Amino acid sequence: SNDISRSRAQALLKNLELFGISNLLVTSETPGKLLGCFPEYFDKILTDVPWSGEGMFRREPGMIKSWMERGPEYYIPIQREILEAAVGMLAPGGMLLYSTCTFNGEEDEGNISWLLERHPEMSLEPVEWQEGFSAGFLEHTVRIWPHKVRGEGHFAALLKKKGSVQREVAAAQKSRTVMPVTARRDKTGDVSRQAMSELSEFLDG
Repeated sequence: SNDISRSRAQALLKNLELFGISNLLVTSETPGKLLGCFPEYFDKILTDVPWSGEGMFRREPGMIKSWMERGPEYYIPIQREILEAAVGMLAPGGMLLYSTCTFNGEEDEGNISWLLERHPEMSLEPVEWQEGFSAGFLEHTVRIWPHKVRGEGHFAALLKKKGSVQREVAAAQKSRTVMPVTARRDKTGDVSRQAMSELSEFLDG
């Protein structure tokens, strides 16, 4: 899991621990740097990208001021940078989930249309329909409206990368490209400082 903000990365780690996830690694890096470490590596990627926050206006009125200062035009380039890196890190046959908490069409369906135009190897996939889901403005995309379900305003799109990888071949490739870090843990269960030091050295490379 990654968040470019170190403070948010710490909160991310706390949430992952609360979920009881033990096979995890949290980083705080740029999308481009991660792409250099993990080309076509992951089978599944979730991108909860930064957004202008229109879905948060009801709960946090201060978001309106933030939107006036940094609206969709500020966030769209960031979202697309993350999407580009995510596609590069996704293994053939892998699944990519793109999500936001904004109603803005350019940040939602607009970014998906942009991605599909740039990457013909990517296709939109249907999702398992849940109560409270509404159809987005592109086929297979999902809108979650706050007047129809408890929560704020959300958008999600599930994409798949063409191709397939034999696991033996993929494992051999990964062993040559993945950072040389083992998740050694101390007596408290935390990843050892040596392992984190190795990760830091690899990323600083």
